[in-house]
Amino acid sequence: MSRFERNVNRGQSQYCLGKGTIIPSGVFERGNRMYSSGLGLGRQEEIDWRDVITEAEQIVGYPTSFLNLRWLFNDEIASTAIHLRKLVGSNHPVLKSAKNLLVGSKSNLQSVGLIILLTSKAAGFDSLEFTRDHYDSGVLHSQRALAEIVEMKRTGHMIHKAMVNLQDKKNHGDKFKDLLYGNKIVLLTGDFLLATCLQHLGGLRNNEVTELISTGLRDLVEGDAFGNHDDNHNPLPTQPKGDNEPAIYDWENEDNLMKLGSNDFLGRGVAEWTLRTMLMSGSILGKGCQGAMKLARRGPDMEKNAYILGGHLALLWQLYLDVKDFFTHPYSYSLVGAPTTIALWEYPQIYGHIWESKVEKTPIEYKQLYYAVRSTRSMDYLMKLLDDELAAVLEYSNRFPVEDARLALQKMALTIHGETLQYIEK
Repeated sequence: MSRFERNVNRGQSQYCLGKGTIIPSGVFERGNRMYSSGLGLGRQEEIDWRDVITEAEQIVGYPTSFLNLRWLFNDEIASTAIHLRKLVGSNHPVLKSAKNLLVGSKSNLQSVGLIILLTSKAAGFDSLEFTRDHYDSGVLHSQRALAEIVEMKRTGHMIHKAMVNLQDKKNHGDKFKDLLYGNKIVLLTGDFLLATCLQHLGGLRNNEVTELISTGLRDLVEGDAFGNHDDNHNPLPTQPKGDNEPAIYDWENEDNLMKLGSNDFLGRGVAEWTLRTMLMSGSILGKGCQGAMKLARRGPDMEKNAYILGGHLALLWQLYLDVKDFFTHPYSYSLVGAPTTIALWEYPQIYGHIWESKVEKTPIEYKQLYYAVRSTRSMDYLMKLLDDELAAVLEYSNRFPVEDARLALQKMALTIHGETLQYIEK
C-alpha cells in the first residue's frame, strides 16, 4: 500500500485537498460545494489553444506577441541577434531560447503577460478614478506596462539559465570557443533585459508594486538554488523523508513579501514540487496579477484573489509542462517534475535509481526510472492533483466580475487541463 493510499484511509489525502472532478455540464465539485465554470465544457470537448489565445488577445485589445517585440526590437538586442548567427551549429541552448521567444508555444513566456492582462480586465476598475487617457479595452496603460515588465523579467532570467557549464574544457572539444562566446551573449542579453525591467518598473511610480515584483525576482533566484543539483546545476529530487505524515505547503496564506516556504518541504512529494514551482513561476505570475490590482486600486481582497489565481494557473501550467516532458522525452525528462516527484514520495524505493547513480558517479538511467515511475499509481495521483488545481483556478476566477476576461482565463485552464490528461491517458 502506498503512502497516498494510507493517507486516504486516514482521511488525509495529500494530493486531493478537495474533489476536483469535472462533470460534463461544466459544473465542478470541490470540497462539499458545487459550482459552475460558466463554460458548459466537459472533458469530451476539445478547445484549440491557438483559438483560445486569439480570443483572449481580442478581449484585452492587444496581441501579446508584441509584448516581446517592443522590448526585443532595439539597437542593443539587434546587435545581439547578429552575434547569434555565429552560434548556428554549436547547439548552444541560447538558440533554442531565442526561437521560443519569437515563435511562441504553450511553454512560451508570452502567455504570462496575457494572463496578467486578462486578470486586469476581469477585475475591472472604477472609471471615476481614471480618465479615458489612462486605459484602453478595459485595461489600464500601467497594467499593460506591468505585464510587459513581468514577462521580460522572467524572460531575462530564463535567458540567463541558458548558460553552459564550461568548467571541464576538454569535454567540449572544438566547440568550446563557440559555447564560451554564446555564454557571453547570454550574460549580456539577460542583464540588459533585467536592467531595463527595473528602469520601467520605477517608471510606474508605485513603491508597493516595485517591492512586490522585486521579490518575485528574488524568488526566481532562490528557486534556482533550491534543493540538490548535479554537476551541471540540473535540479535533483531530494531523498523522500522517512515519516508518513503528509506535508501541505499552504502558499495561499503566507506573507509573499517574505521568503517563500522552507527547506522543511524538501523530500515531501507534492509539497516540494509546489514550493519549487511557486519559486520558479508561480510567485512572479501571481505577484504580477496582484500588482495589477494595486495599480487599479482594487483593494486587499482582490489583490489576494489575483495572487492566488495566478499561482494556481502557474501550478496547472507546470503540471502540463512536466507531464509533456515526461512522456515525450523518456531519456531526458526533468527529475524534479511532478510525475517523478509524486512517484518518489509514494514509492520511496524508486529513489534507489538516483541514489545508485550518485554513489557510483554514473549517469542516471532515465529510461529505467521512467518505467519504474510508470509501473506505480503515480499517474492516478497526478490526475487528482491536476483536477484540484483546475478546480482552484475556476473557483478563484469566478470571484472576478468582468465575464469575457474571466471566461477566457477559464478556457485557458480547461485547455491546459485537457491536453495534460491526453498525455496521461495515452
